[in-house]
Amino acid sequence: MMTTKPDTIVTARALLAALTLSLGLCAQARPNVLVIIADDMGYGDLSCYGSEQVTTPNLDALAASGARCTDGYVSASVCAPSRAGLLTGRYQNRFGFEHNLISDTSVYKAESLAIPEDEKTIADRLRALGYKTACIGKWHVGEQLDWQLPNQRGFDYFFGMRNGSHGYFPTPDKHHLYRNERKVEAIDEPYLTDWFTSEALAFIDRRQADSSDMPWFVYLSYNTPHSPMQAKRADYDRADHVKNERRRKYVAMQHCMDQNIGRIRRHLDERELTNDTLIVFLSDNGGSVYASSAINAPLRGEKGTFLEGGLRVPMIWSWPGHIAAGQTYQRPVISLDILPTVLAAAGGSIEAESIGTARRPRRRIYDGVNLLPFLGEDGRQGAPHDHLCWRMMMRGAAVRKGQWKLVRTPFAPPQLYDLQADIAEQDNLAQAHPDRLAELMALLTAWEESHERPPMWSSAVMWSTFNRKFYDKAYQLEQPPGRSR
Repeated sequence: MMTTKPDTIVTARALLAALTLSLGLCAQARPNVLVIIADDMGYGDLSCYGSEQVTTPNLDALAASGARCTDGYVSASVCAPSRAGLLTGRYQNRFGFEHNLISDTSVYKAESLAIPEDEKTIADRLRALGYKTACIGKWHVGEQLDWQLPNQRGFDYFFGMRNGSHGYFPTPDKHHLYRNERKVEAIDEPYLTDWFTSEALAFIDRRQADSSDMPWFVYLSYNTPHSPMQAKRADYDRADHVKNERRRKYVAMQHCMDQNIGRIRRHLDERELTNDTLIVFLSDNGGSVYASSAINAPLRGEKGTFLEGGLRVPMIWSWPGHIAAGQTYQRPVISLDILPTVLAAAGGSIEAESIGTARRPRRRIYDGVNLLPFLGEDGRQGAPHDHLCWRMMMRGAAVRKGQWKLVRTPFAPPQLYDLQADIAEQDNLAQAHPDRLAELMALLTAWEESHERPPMWSSAVMWSTFNRKFYDKAYQLEQPPGRSR
């Protein structure tokens, strides 16, 4: 009969205790995750980004608690492909999701009109790590077939609209809102921005009640301030310093969203969840000057363009104790970084995967970067990305490397801008710097050749009449005066 020495037993017990403690600490360290995305919001339409006309005290406070990114980008300048990139951590161009979704199944196969089935979403990955997951608000990355819906793409709970737009005052006989996979019967709140917030808070409370040690992930996808321009009366009256009617409604809708973000932060504070929650806020693309009177100043361009006003967005990161408070981060980052950053915080990781065939082996590339080492108290020096790329077939493309940016459109010669000296992209330096132009063109070409699928559909015709006009028009490059009372 074997015997075990007492000191061996003590050592084994000590190791077990240490392991148990370590695992417990790891479990506790995994944050809850809240990703808040606005819809068509102007770069300059937050007071922490320079606006005097739009006051956003709650978003300002969120920025003060963490990092405000000056050079935050999205992977597309229109809604659906931008969201597809955010949800997968990959340039959506790689898997053919290049344009806004269309509904014409007489031309395109229904199974192609979505994020492909073999792509994993951030919700898929977090649920595999033990998270409870919810999508609240706008989906807009596939709705033709059951497998394209949120509940089949990693989300335990869904409330919102499957497509890209919705009126803000739903009624029982006029709405397309779903709870999970059933259409909503009763209208619980009269204004959609408020209702989305209430649904998110209710999900958080259910998760805390069910299992306090199980973290949660909420993707809160507002449609604010996307058209139609519909504001609550109190918010509209408050914005009486704005004389343009459409702009006044926009400012009122922004105020409402900011107040709702204040509701969320107070809710987390009251439940002592603030320090345990990683929050990211951004817009899905640049503001729509054409549709909603957004202001992207000091940037030129708007939604649908490859100018900075179409691609650069407000982006705020907050996680007390992990992301340094009160910082202004000036290196280029992109919405693709959300997935790897969140996964790293949750104790997961992501690597390139082998795909293709034996004759043509390929790698599924993930394009985002874990930003925690860059945004922490001892932030890593250097740029998270060597360069960033964008494209919508038949509408143009762009690439940024350092301070230099190339814009390529089908109706004009290549444009080269020095963003450090010319943030408004007014002075085309293509002829003055041919070597720099060639370098960026080569980077863009190599990136385009790395895509795994061609575009699965096109909405370029829908935008063709607007496209050139958006580049040629004069934009407001300074913030208007005036502050809401």
